[in-house]
Amino acid sequence: MTAERRRTWGTVLVWLGVLAWAPFLALLALGRNPSIFPFLGTHLAGVLGGAWLRASGDRLEGLDKRGETFGRRRRLVSKIMIILGVLAWAPYFYLERVLGQDVVITPFLAAHLTGVLGGAAVRASVEVQRLTKRK
Repeated sequence: MTAERRRTWGTVLVWLGVLAWAPFLALLALGRNPSIFPFLGTHLAGVLGGAWLRASGDRLEGLDKRGETFGRRRRLVSKIMIILGVLAWAPYFYLERVLGQDVVITPFLAAHLTGVLGGAAVRASVEVQRLTKRK
């Protein structure tokens, strides 16, 4: 599979992973109380699998190895933001599972979405600039 195809399929998987929450939210809106685990599993499989495919496409093309400086700082900032967004769940699970406290999920979800979506937007700015530079 070519590097471009890996990135394309990776992006598709990431979007499917993100959109896995749509039926969950629809069921909640209808007053049902669905289990979170099938939706979380689909979300993680899509997002992690898609991220792996995109990264392998970059490695296949040699973006990491040829010392490319274009957008390097923004790619690093993006990676850090996404990692921090994912790590926002660590204190939530610690408080809830280890300490047994009843914790409101909203601030942790807000931190997660801010980090992940903000990091994705920063990374997208690199890709958009790269595409406009080619033309």
